[in-house]
Amino acid sequence: MFDTLVDVIAQYPYIGVALIFIVCGIGLPLPEEIVLVAAGYICATSPDKAQLPVMMGWCAGAIFAGDLIPYMAGRLFGPRLLRLRTMRLVVTKRRLAQFDHWFRRRGDLVIFIARFLAGIRVVAFFTAGTMNMPFRRFFLLDGLGIVLIVPALTYAGFHFAPGIDVLIGYVKQMERGMVVATVALITLGVLWVWRARKRQAYLESVSTPSEAFVEARPVDAAAPAERAPSDANGPSRTDA
Repeated sequence: MFDTLVDVIAQYPYIGVALIFIVCGIGLPLPEEIVLVAAGYICATSPDKAQLPVMMGWCAGAIFAGDLIPYMAGRLFGPRLLRLRTMRLVVTKRRLAQFDHWFRRRGDLVIFIARFLAGIRVVAFFTAGTMNMPFRRFFLLDGLGIVLIVPALTYAGFHFAPGIDVLIGYVKQMERGMVVATVALITLGVLWVWRARKRQAYLESVSTPSEAFVEARPVDAAAPAERAPSDANGPSRTDA
């Protein structure tokens, strides 16, 4: 994914990075940390297209612009915005209620911590808007997190660019091996399920007795009367 991201923003580094950060602000499930490292990497590998200090400024401004989108949406529209189906995919009522509880207890801390957690930024900033957090406080808290994370990660991508090239090569090799292993595991799983079902069907057919045909016979209403004993010469006679 890292090399694909680099290829996407390599042609127009500043504008490309800024657009990605703004789209992340409205819910794109892409970790901003990877984008920052990629931005520093581009500055190291393409110094004619991007300079590190300028890139840091573009990243910081674009990140704050992206964070401002859910904050202003919450401040202007509030929970009514959740009527939109697309908005409910990003901010659910359950998560909004959970963040509302956290904000009532420690709102400032939640905003600062959310800056470093990719999965909750949009919900946290939207909730801050719905809770009418003052813009100055939001700017200071979010800006503090941006000032800490942007220089550190962009410089890391810039400084460790040669190692990242080697890492990307290893990752590509691992991806090929993972694809082959995944296909093999899926094939084995399908065969195992097929064999298990076939064996179950065989056991059921063996354990179930086959249907036998029994000829119906009439049942007499009463048992036949016992016959009188007779001698060998014929039926017995009685004297008059």
